[in-house]
Amino acid sequence: MARSEFRFVVDGVELTTEQQSLIAGEIQKAGLKALAVAGTKLTNPLSVGHANLKLRPEWYGLWVLDGPFADELGKKINDIGFWVQR
Repeated sequence: MARSEFRFVVDGVELTTEQQSLIAGEIQKAGLKALAVAGTKLTNPLSVGHANLKLRPEWYGLWVLDGPFADELGKKINDIGFWVQR
């Protein structure tokens, strides 16, 4: 499976949690736009991630998955559901 990873690092600037979340959200939007501008041919893309530092920090950021792994993960997400009953 092919993988390309892009990072954006800010060093030497103190950012609040709110600023970090805002910047992460803007970077996510820019990354998705860049895929479209580059003419990327995705068959069945699945986007996973978030910009909330307090919610599952290991998922912080954005992953765009495509191909068999995206199909497999998408089916698992649908099987689990998107909410937890309390």
